Amino acid sequence: MNTAMRTISYKTYLDKIYGCFIGKAVSGNIGAPYEGIKMPLELTFKQEMIDCTLPNDDLDLQVLWLDVLEQKGEHFTAFDLLDRFVKYCTYSPGEYAVMRKNYERGIYPPCSGKFCNDYYMEGMGCPIRSELWGCVSVGNMVLASEFASRDGQIDHFGESIWAERFLAALESEAFFEDDMNCLLDKALVILPPDSKFRRLVCETRELCGIYNDIKVVLRKLLFRYGHPDCTNLYQNMGITIAALLLGEGDILKTSLLALNCGFDTDCTCATAGAVIGLLRGAEELIQAYGLTEITYALGVQSDRRSDKIFDLAEDIARVGIQFSKTVNDCVTITDAPEVQFGFELPAPVRVLVSYPGMDPSIVLGESKTVLLRFENRSGHRQRLDCHIETVNGILCSSPDFGLELLPDCDRELSVSFMLPGDTDIVYDRNIFTVSAFNKGRRVLQKEFGLAGAVPWKLSGPFWRTEPICTPRELLTHSSYFELMENSRVQGSETDKVRQFHLNFAADTDTEFISEEALFEPLGGGKESEADQSRVQGLAYEQILANVREDSFCLEDFMGFRGPCTVYFSRILIAPRDMDVCIQIGHTSPFRLSLNGSILAQRDTCDNWTGENVHLENIRLNRGENKMVLRVTRVNAEAKFNITFSRGATCAEHIVDLASGNPFCF
Repeated sequence: MNTAMRTISYKTYLDKIYGCFIGKAVSGNIGAPYEGIKMPLELTFKQEMIDCTLPNDDLDLQVLWLDVLEQKGEHFTAFDLLDRFVKYCTYSPGEYAVMRKNYERGIYPPCSGKFCNDYYMEGMGCPIRSELWGCVSVGNMVLASEFASRDGQIDHFGESIWAERFLAALESEAFFEDDMNCLLDKALVILPPDSKFRRLVCETRELCGIYNDIKVVLRKLLFRYGHPDCTNLYQNMGITIAALLLGEGDILKTSLLALNCGFDTDCTCATAGAVIGLLRGAEELIQAYGLTEITYALGVQSDRRSDKIFDLAEDIARVGIQFSKTVNDCVTITDAPEVQFGFELPAPVRVLVSYPGMDPSIVLGESKTVLLRFENRSGHRQRLDCHIETVNGILCSSPDFGLELLPDCDRELSVSFMLPGDTDIVYDRNIFTVSAFNKGRRVLQKEFGLAGAVPWKLSGPFWRTEPICTPRELLTHSSYFELMENSRVQGSETDKVRQFHLNFAADTDTEFISEEALFEPLGGGKESEADQSRVQGLAYEQILANVREDSFCLEDFMGFRGPCTVYFSRILIAPRDMDVCIQIGHTSPFRLSLNGSILAQRDTCDNWTGENVHLENIRLNRGENKMVLRVTRVNAEAKFNITFSRGATCAEHIVDLASGNPFCF
């Protein structure tokens, strides 16, 4: 990787940043009205497409990140970005809702991008935020990639972060290289050899070299990488790269190529337009397309000095100039104006929190290890008296301890937390505070959290034969083959008999157990005779099922295979009377009841998402609420999740709920 010193004039540097964000705004506006249409389109250019009146999170969050850079400089952390988002952005779609929820529970980067985020973890939310990092790290792909990594981990994990790092590196190099294939070659160095995203980039280039038709390329990319979520990383990054390779450097042609592929069109268009803007610069774009002064609309709170793209570009350039004198030793910006920032310096003594296995949850009866890494950058020996304050009945193995830190040294300590098995209530949100004092003066204070795993009682499994019959009915026939005429299985007699031998029947109607039995203390009672008759004399298990994240699979808790029905029962505790939206994900039939009333029932299988079903304006009573999730597994997978939010779309999740211990129902 070439990191030799290069020079760029301030005029060129500013022109390219200006061009980048003109492209971001104009092309993002072209794609925004069609976001989410998952089919090829045949749209042609209209002048009103480039009237930049629509706010776009692709740009919104980068404006917030610029606010952070102006305050913190190169010392900014992933937490600084997440903190800025939570305090200055009001909308929360997809992974944004997850990272906000994690933040509110004291779960910070990198766990905030992974925990409870299995559906959106590889989304486009962070690759679309790459331009700022490329622009302030002009000509320094390593630095741009590092900055992008801090950004991506707040709401993503794995390949999405690599995609943002790749784009940031490419964009930092685009100040000096204008050949797209050369740029791709250079930026690929950033990616691990076994990266799936790297494979996507290489295959997209190969396809574009063979076919000069982006619809053919799209078809083949979807065959290999297609995903039902319109915002998923792979198909959209493939579209973006293909549009750049086939768009011949024309920002309108490139944008329309991306647009007419569908899917996450505001993102694919905006990223492609930003790269073209970097390559060509603002002056050339304005002359070529007759652009007037471009402004942008914001959907976040920021006190920028104006809504003009030029002023935004100038402010970004100021940060880049400062970095070229400190952290970026690859580039000299000639004829640059003098800039003076008073960046906040990092705290001289700090503590970083991490979780083994990136699992920040705790379950009833569990001892959970948390790693605390104390860093001393004060230049002086630090003798610290430390205290950890716990909440909600969770115990700490070492609430008070002493620590000595040598100058410029780190020390990592393991601390165990225990949630006693006889705890009455398990809280979703558990925030702890670690404080350190030197000679009575507090030198650091840090909050962190553990998410309380939801304790459900699992009752089951229950199953039926097909044809449905009772033992008594079975004994009235000379052979069970006589029952086959009542089988609902389609096909021949052989098909019906083999179904009887080899499978169970999914039953979405029968009630196998009474609600009374579901809410008896776990291990404290026996099923009633009525319950036994419903299950044809078959005993069933009742166990504690701890759900650590929002989603769970039936096979997480039992080894029984085949179609069956189980019941998950939970005492849901609300701090006040409240109306909520309940979001449900499911792959198999289910029924959800609350306080004896059925809220939702689905008898079909679905492709799982975090939010297949939205139940709005559901009243939770202050105190205890009885919730029952009846699950029927039909096929191999039975995956579900239940989350509570303040609204149905782009709304934050609720974190101040709790659950009763099933041993204490």
